[in-house]
Amino acid sequence: MQTITGISDRTIRSALDELAQLFGLTIERRHHDRHLFTFSKVYDANANAVPDEDLAPAETAEISHEKRVTGSPPPPSLYTGTKSNNDTTSTIQILDGAGSVYHTPFAAIIEDAKKGTEAAGMDTQFLWKGFHMLNARHDRAIAPLSWLVAFVRKAKPTFQHRPKAPAPAAPPAACTDPVQLMARPAPFANRAYHESDLRRAIGTDAYEQRVAAIQSTYDTPRFAAQLAVHGQAVRAGTIDR
Repeated sequence: MQTITGISDRTIRSALDELAQLFGLTIERRHHDRHLFTFSKVYDANANAVPDEDLAPAETAEISHEKRVTGSPPPPSLYTGTKSNNDTTSTIQILDGAGSVYHTPFAAIIEDAKKGTEAAGMDTQFLWKGFHMLNARHDRAIAPLSWLVAFVRKAKPTFQHRPKAPAPAAPPAACTDPVQLMARPAPFANRAYHESDLRRAIGTDAYEQRVAAIQSTYDTPRFAAQLAVHGQAVRAGTIDR
């Protein structure tokens, strides 16, 4: 049946179960051959007993001796009148327009399947149309219900808001102040040692003259002029860095 119809095994088994329920039958499957099955009348313990001689002999399928099964009979069909999905068809007809999902029993199934997934915030009608479009592209006239559930659980939003990457920090502007450039060779943290060493090396008077010259030339405060003098002295090798 699967070869002829192109329907999955699960869908065929579901259809057989529904057929058996409709006519009050049960399916007996042969465990040595999964594809061999027969229908037999369901035994009703509450029904009025009827003498065996009044019953017409039931027709049974011819089964070879090799395929007969011994032991306890197979369990009855799993189809029951209390299953929650009995009213929902196990196959979906693929339509070009899809139509409104809320006119079908599949809206609740989609909303339940998308809980806890990336599709939780997606519109139910949008998922329904997407499922039909996907199967229509593959020329499928029908699709199992399980495909719809899998499609919804794997669906991802088309447009995702991603945080913008922070703008790269602008490189610091190049220093053009000549006083600061002269002070760079001498670390600021060592300024007290530099002053003491330079005063010993060239004398206090010469030290003060250099500081005054920087102040006069660049119109800068004394402290900045001192750092510039220290940097020049380190560059010249007069004192250590």
